[in-house]
Amino acid sequence: MTVTRDLRPLLPATLCCATATLLAACSPQTGGTPSPTSAPTFASGSATSTAVTAPKVSSPKSLTGIDSCQLLTPPQLQTLGATAAPKTKKTPWGETECQWVNSDISVYVAPDTTQGKGLATVYGNSNTFSGFIPVQVAGYPAVSVNKQSRSCSVYVGSSDTQTFLVDFTRLGGQRADYQDPCGFAQTVAGAVLANLPAGK
Repeated sequence: MTVTRDLRPLLPATLCCATATLLAACSPQTGGTPSPTSAPTFASGSATSTAVTAPKVSSPKSLTGIDSCQLLTPPQLQTLGATAAPKTKKTPWGETECQWVNSDISVYVAPDTTQGKGLATVYGNSNTFSGFIPVQVAGYPAVSVNKQSRSCSVYVGSSDTQTFLVDFTRLGGQRADYQDPCGFAQTVAGAVLANLPAGK
């Protein structure tokens, strides 16, 4: 399908498993080794539900002006096992997303500094995800979504107006920490947060 820039509220439900260019949380999980076949589930557009309010961020950090492929440092990528040249593409909201994929894992990071609602957009679209579990990453409010046996996505609120998505999929990697996809996605998110400067 073609993703347009009007960012309709139901975009997360329609994007998952629909794009054949990037690996994500809805990659095939039955038999064999998964391959990069689909895009992460984006939360964008207007909120469709206001039943639960997104937590406030007490110590904001800023994603503004940081290249998405610089959100993780080379030493961090080495430690995580994401030892591949990054690939980039535009998000539905017009920012650059970055993905590192090799034979072991795929790590994907997408910042959102333009929609201006932080985790409120994610909470507003909570009913479009497969699984929605509020968590904390390094003291920051976050949500784990779309957990599968090999993959998980985590949204983190770096401020009340900015957020970023981390998507992790285990391909062939056998490291112990790869076996908990949501836990590893949170580890990646914590590494991103450690690199961010203070915000407003």
